[in-house]
Amino acid sequence: MDNNEILTFVGLIRRAGHLAVGADDVAESCVKGKARIVLLPDDTAANTVKWMESAVERKEVPILRPGITKKDLGEALGVGSCAVAAVCDTGLAITLSKKLEMTELTALLEQKLAREKRRKAKKLAGKANSSKRGK
Repeated sequence: MDNNEILTFVGLIRRAGHLAVGADDVAESCVKGKARIVLLPDDTAANTVKWMESAVERKEVPILRPGITKKDLGEALGVGSCAVAAVCDTGLAITLSKKLEMTELTALLEQKLAREKRRKAKKLAGKANSSKRGK
């Protein structure tokens, strides 16, 4: 997979509003359970890597090192440089993992997407049943 194609797709995810950018935002999205994949460029500082590893540990969010630099990632996102980013949409995370040819991760994310859909359907069904008026 060409890094340029990956970076273009990550830029698209940002424009869609499903990308947390920067260590603080990524750590927050991991703690809240929104992050699906964390991207770390190869030249990210060791302290930032340790921070992200501890942030994703509880929610078991996978960290990917796709062989890009902070400068490349930053340019794709429209900022100077970016040390860490997190994809916060399951469907887009699945597409990214397919582009990176990570079949095991794709399978895990597809299971997560199926659970999200079941949960959403159950919630919608509950709302439909609770709309009783009067007695």
